[in-house]
Amino acid sequence: MLIKDIGEFDLIKRISADLTPTGRSVIVGIGDDSAVLHPPAGRLQLVTTDMLVENVHFRLDIAEPFQIGWKSIAVNISDIAAMGGEPTYAFISIGLQRETTVEFVDDLYSGMRRIAKAYSVDIVGGDTVSSPHLIINIALLGEVEAENVVLRSGAQTGDALVVTGDLGGSEAGLAILKHGLPVEGTEKHLMPTPRVREGRLLAKSGHVTSMIDISDGLASEVHHICEASGTGARLYVRNIPISDNVHRVAEHIGKKSHDFALYGGEDYELLFTCQPDKVSLLAEDILKDCGTPLTTVGQIMEMSHSITMEDTSGRIVPLEPRGYDHFAPST
Repeated sequence: MLIKDIGEFDLIKRISADLTPTGRSVIVGIGDDSAVLHPPAGRLQLVTTDMLVENVHFRLDIAEPFQIGWKSIAVNISDIAAMGGEPTYAFISIGLQRETTVEFVDDLYSGMRRIAKAYSVDIVGGDTVSSPHLIINIALLGEVEAENVVLRSGAQTGDALVVTGDLGGSEAGLAILKHGLPVEGTEKHLMPTPRVREGRLLAKSGHVTSMIDISDGLASEVHHICEASGTGARLYVRNIPISDNVHRVAEHIGKKSHDFALYGGEDYELLFTCQPDKVSLLAEDILKDCGTPLTTVGQIMEMSHSITMEDTSGRIVPLEPRGYDHFAPST
């Protein structure tokens, strides 16, 4: 069955079914002109939004609708995690071709519901329109205590640059899918795991001075922190945590494995700064509570030192802020 056969209003009824609030103060959810929410006392409201466009952010010949739905929510949850917050309410706006099947939409929203439930997010509104391509826009709210919110702008000279997990897995996963490589490991690209618990623990520790999620590549995110904080930095390429799977993919396609981590993006790990003597304490706590390793990959320096990296041969070279740019000239 096609969505043009059931119409917009029946489609809305279908996709809004089984959206039971988690218990937060949702006074009015889907079904009225606006959602009505009771604002939390003593907490700051976080708001983020991301748009995913067919053939720009995903391809239907590579990703299943469930995976696309999951990822569309995950990338927004990651933004909330990077502020030390908890995700709360999602608004989903979607553009669909009239010839789209109802089954496709069911699977798409199944992925959204699954990750929303996993992170206690209530889907409380949105919009549906006709579009020549599949477009998904998510607006996500979150909450954080005023004393725990972490920005990009707090890095201090001498701080360590630290990452959660390992990097390059998403770009390597995309390479596997595009080239049909005989290697496993596409989950970080298709269904990323936002680091909400890790972000909460890091923020509550009181030791983290700045934080950002790695959506555009490590090199780009280091620049974002330095620009916001008015500092320089030195990144040590040899320290970047890279999985064996990423090394195998890089070997298959003749690419340097650290380039996946530096410039690939969509890893949705966290990059943060703290005093070097606090890293081991944080690493022990995060590994114990979340099972996620932390790795020091560099240090914050005075602005006069600019932003550089020590490459695998020991040379100090400029760290180019390369990463995905929607409006960069085509090559």
